[in-house]
Amino acid sequence: MADYKKLLRFLKVDSIFDDLIAIIEAKVELVKIELKEEAAKTASKIISVIFLGIMIFLIVIFLSITIANLLNYLLESHFWGYAIITGFYILLLVGFKVFKVGKKLEVIIEASLNNLNASEEEEDNE
Repeated sequence: MADYKKLLRFLKVDSIFDDLIAIIEAKVELVKIELKEEAAKTASKIISVIFLGIMIFLIVIFLSITIANLLNYLLESHFWGYAIITGFYILLLVGFKVFKVGKKLEVIIEASLNNLNASEEEEDNE
């Protein structure tokens, strides 16, 4: 093993070999940094979408309660407003199932994600 290192040193290949190892290590570090950056972008997008979803959910809940209370007041009842709002949501659920909105929405989301990935790749290439 010592003869091998002496030969490399004599031929001055050892510095080239060390430089090659340094380049490979630098490339690995660059890939790690790029992956961390990409993970941070993805995580921030996911957190934003989750936060937005929670906010929209709360708005829908409170708006539904407000409309139900308004209907109760107008109908002079304690429960008909809630029953009407519940019926509305049941009709929405049945409509989603009958018209298979979930499948169409899945196709739209997939297409938009593909477009988003394509635009990000174009930005990276520039």
